[in-house]
Amino acid sequence: MSDHDNTDAGAAPVSFRTWISPEDHGRANFYALISRLFADAPDAALLRAIAGSPPLATDDDGMPLALAWSRLMAACTVVDVDAAAAEYETLFVGVGKSPLNLHASHHLTGFMMEQPLADVRTALATLGFARVGAQTMVEDHLSALCEVMRLLIVGGSGVEPAPLAVQRRFFEAHIAPWFDQCCAAIAESSLANFYRVVAQFTCNCLQIEREAFAIGE
Repeated sequence: MSDHDNTDAGAAPVSFRTWISPEDHGRANFYALISRLFADAPDAALLRAIAGSPPLATDDDGMPLALAWSRLMAACTVVDVDAAAAEYETLFVGVGKSPLNLHASHHLTGFMMEQPLADVRTALATLGFARVGAQTMVEDHLSALCEVMRLLIVGGSGVEPAPLAVQRRFFEAHIAPWFDQCCAAIAESSLANFYRVVAQFTCNCLQIEREAFAIGE
């Protein structure tokens, strides 16, 4: 066997990762942030990170999102971590039935565990996503759906980024039909303070996403 053959035999396999544009990294980061904010109340580190973030560009198309981001930064500067935790508990957990609901089934049918949840579960199975055994969050929760979008955009451990058409189909089927209603309910709630700002920021992000997908069709 030649030296050349020995070299080839010992070489590590070459793997290539899908290139992700800066714009898609930005989209994925916003989905990650929205997912985190609705999964649980923000801790002190997250509040500091948002408060210390740079402002967004204020071109004509991005103005509403830039303003919403500035308001979120300002809110994170002044909100107390205990107050944010108490508000999250009041709004989304409550005693018995929570005042505000973050699930697609509720907003689309008026009830939990209905067809929208079954549709999400079918879509996730088709995409090859399996439920984590220890996870208690239902799959049609806004946080869970935003985390799926993040994975579709940039991938993750053992998950490759999905084509834009796949991202669009998931968003249009499982987020677009109800996020406006959900965010409006939070923003209009007399119980909301910090999360009113979070809801407005979320709505701006998802509206821009919906418009971008419509243009790209």
